[in-house]
Amino acid sequence: MSDRRSFLQYMLIGASTVGAPTFARDYHKELGQKPFINAIGAYSSLGGEEMWPEVIEAMDYAAHNKADMEELHDAVGRRIAELVGSEYACVTAGATSAIMLATAGCMSGLDPELLHALPHPPEGAKDEVILQTSHQYLYDRALRTPGAKLIFVDSEEDLRAAIGPKTAMMFYVRKMKGQISLERWIEIAKELNVPTLCDAATTVPPIQALLDTVQLGFDLCCFSGGKGLRGPYSVGLLLGRKDLIMAAKANGSPNHAAFGRSMKVAPEEYLGMMVAVEVALQHDEEADLVHYKKLTNYMAASINELDGVTAEVVIDPEQGYEPFVKLEWDENKYKINKDDLKLALRNGDPCIEIRAIFLAFGEFHFTANMLKAGEEIIVANRVKAILLENL
Repeated sequence: MSDRRSFLQYMLIGASTVGAPTFARDYHKELGQKPFINAIGAYSSLGGEEMWPEVIEAMDYAAHNKADMEELHDAVGRRIAELVGSEYACVTAGATSAIMLATAGCMSGLDPELLHALPHPPEGAKDEVILQTSHQYLYDRALRTPGAKLIFVDSEEDLRAAIGPKTAMMFYVRKMKGQISLERWIEIAKELNVPTLCDAATTVPPIQALLDTVQLGFDLCCFSGGKGLRGPYSVGLLLGRKDLIMAAKANGSPNHAAFGRSMKVAPEEYLGMMVAVEVALQHDEEADLVHYKKLTNYMAASINELDGVTAEVVIDPEQGYEPFVKLEWDENKYKINKDDLKLALRNGDPCIEIRAIFLAFGEFHFTANMLKAGEEIIVANRVKAILLENL
């Protein structure tokens, strides 16, 4: 980086106030990487969110000031727990890593024999994780990785029948619904003394969602570190009961014989995640929301100038602080479908990425959260131009 001070100033004040940071080398260009406009949001496939400048400072400090890793991990865990009102905290190698280590911890506790046996728990060990059938999702493989067997239930009757001597944990996905409510899931788990883990990875922002989840009564909950919290991309958070988190940590790095030995977290990431939480708790999220609404309203208004096209700004409470534009058009008038419009935006110049996952549900979305200054104009103009080319 040719001018680190200008980069930090850019991150603190914003691109509209100072020029973009300058770098000695254009690494992406050297590697043949095609630049793109991110109209999706802070998705892992596109590198997550930009880190807070304070996070970059903390990581720079850690790179030049080494510490004992166990001591640093514990100190950071205590600080984050204090900040969010949790009994304890652990920085992990991403939210999926948090799920793996939490599951392993609930299976093994601190039993040395079990710690060394995973992911092949011995006969008679607690190796079953219970979840609702409706909570089957892309990342439930993380539950199986330590050697757990998944037991699916639909009703309270099913749940009570499934719980037994081999039950290690009950699992709940924060953004999913089922026949058994979140409140009843927790109540039954406490009644029957079964540890619970909640995947709340993508619920932030708002940061209040993290604080609220911690207080719901789950024994453990996990979050992504490099999305809404704007910490290092490759880390996550595991929050909750100290005894269970200590067991989760025992299954991870730097323990040499541990199931999760490969799930390393660098000292730079420990400090970066701690500072990300500190900054997120103080950040004005309402101002962000006002800004995102302004950009999405502009894009919707501009695209709505076309006949037979409807661009609607949607704010879904379950999507947090991420208003998005939902686009519909008369395909009898504009001879292009949603999949082809997505590809036209991706293959154009500049490349524009939209929320492709929603195409499976027949919906075409794009957001403003990751747009840089002026890119809302480019996105709106490109959408209109492609539609007009297909009249």
